[in-house]
Amino acid sequence: MPLIALQNVSRVFTSGAKTVYALENVSFDIQAGDFVSLVGPSGCGKSTLLKIVSGLLPASSGSVAVSDKTVDEPLENVGMVFQSPVLLKWRPVLGNVLLPVEFAKLDLVSHTERARALLKLVGLEGFEEMYPHQLSGGMQQRVSLCRALVMDPQLLLMDEPFGALDAMTRDELDIELLRIWHDRKKTVLFVTHSIQEAVFLSDHVIVMSARPGRLLEQISIQLPRPRTMEMMSTSQFGEYTLKIRALLQGVDGIPAAIPGSTA
Repeated sequence: MPLIALQNVSRVFTSGAKTVYALENVSFDIQAGDFVSLVGPSGCGKSTLLKIVSGLLPASSGSVAVSDKTVDEPLENVGMVFQSPVLLKWRPVLGNVLLPVEFAKLDLVSHTERARALLKLVGLEGFEEMYPHQLSGGMQQRVSLCRALVMDPQLLLMDEPFGALDAMTRDELDIELLRIWHDRKKTVLFVTHSIQEAVFLSDHVIVMSARPGRLLEQISIQLPRPRTMEMMSTSQFGEYTLKIRALLQGVDGIPAAIPGSTA
């Protein structure tokens, strides 16, 4: 039984006389423990799909189930990370990480211990009392990741979390995320514009069309783990990126076949 199951999910937005068809008949399954990335053109509904899976936004038609239960309200056992860290500037690092614990009115003592362990895991031990403005963008996003994990959710939903960072910091956080994913045995649904990032991180890459977003193909990434940056220079890695790029270029009206490509 899959952890996440989407069946013919569509989403329509209406504002006055204007109707926008964001998603159309999207179906796929995600198994527990998998790392799955969504890629597609800007505006194809990737973020909308993430919100529907989380229960923050209802589907116009179709169904979403998590752990075999229909999603009809916001999920409790889920952590979310966005492109912007969304940290409260008046709270120190530890206070930001513990924010969802306080909202849920859970035991602060045990969760503070977990929060400190997570901060140590991402290399922020000793920064617990510093404020967001004293941190780099990459450090702020590490805090955001710890906040998403502090209540030990089974599912982690990530919406272009490293998209605003420089290339070197992004690579570092990709490696960090894979280490946490492996150690903590989470299921991850990850939205990104970067084909290389999707291939590097994922067990499966879901390729979506331009709006209305439809599933073009779900590609299984058969690269060995643990992943290393050196893998990006291999022919196998290149074939995956070429295949995904060809699918996306075909959507935009450019012939999908790439001369000389084996993808």
